[in-house]
Amino acid sequence: MEIEQIGNKTFLIKGSTNVGLFKTGENTVAIIDTGSEGNGEEIDKLLEEKGWTPEYIINTHTHIDHLGGNKYLMEKYNIPAYCGETEIAFVHYSELEAVCMNGGYPGNKLKKIFAHPGKIGFRPIEEAQLAGIEWTAIPGHSPAMIGVKTEDGVWFLGDAYLSRGFLSKHKFGFVYRIDDFMDSLEKIASLEGGLFVPAHGRIEEDVTETIQANIDNMNDLAEMIRDICTEFTGLDYIIKGMYERLELKPGTVQQVMLSSTTKAFLSYLQDRDKLECKFINNIMMW
Repeated sequence: MEIEQIGNKTFLIKGSTNVGLFKTGENTVAIIDTGSEGNGEEIDKLLEEKGWTPEYIINTHTHIDHLGGNKYLMEKYNIPAYCGETEIAFVHYSELEAVCMNGGYPGNKLKKIFAHPGKIGFRPIEEAQLAGIEWTAIPGHSPAMIGVKTEDGVWFLGDAYLSRGFLSKHKFGFVYRIDDFMDSLEKIASLEGGLFVPAHGRIEEDVTETIQANIDNMNDLAEMIRDICTEFTGLDYIIKGMYERLELKPGTVQQVMLSSTTKAFLSYLQDRDKLECKFINNIMMW
């Protein structure tokens, strides 16, 4: 990991989850997302080499691969973290994200994978006054995800879209609510800024083509589900069809994310009268 300057006061630490830095003072910075567990120590080492101290953290959302370094940094420097108010519930209650993903009480493996740090000092971004920072709501991937803009015109956009490099290899990404996700894509296409940084993938000066590729991909996934449901089909068989068509490797985490997103698509399509739901032989079918 290394620090790359991408604006007058804005910096990037590239990784499996991109981390943003914004200089709030001569030797202080705000951190935007902190990656996965263990990344806090790595970020801290890079900051020490620069002689910089973190002043606060902003999390675009509270999925565990975006706040893995929070606990270490917040406790070492006694600093707060800000995120959308609805997201705070997931941070405070360790099992809640796993429950949401699983649709019921999770087993120990899921609890461990999705475990959150608890009440360590998160605050709602809605109540914050952060000089040089703007934010906007871009929900869909999570209930209250935000995009963060520095005064340099650099947007950090979390998982609001998939980079074209990712889309060329993988069509599936977790989505909590489809209509919000689609609305957020349209919103991002209209944002003013000089650079756009996704959480996973490369930064771009113009995201118009990338956003359109994401819109097309979401529509393709919706049509894929409709095609699987040409005849009334139960959820397990819909998910099986998604595994096969997307060429996904089955696994515990993949199952809960694919199942949750598929159910979100089913709700989306039903609400728009594009799918019908019936109970046949006591089985919900679409």
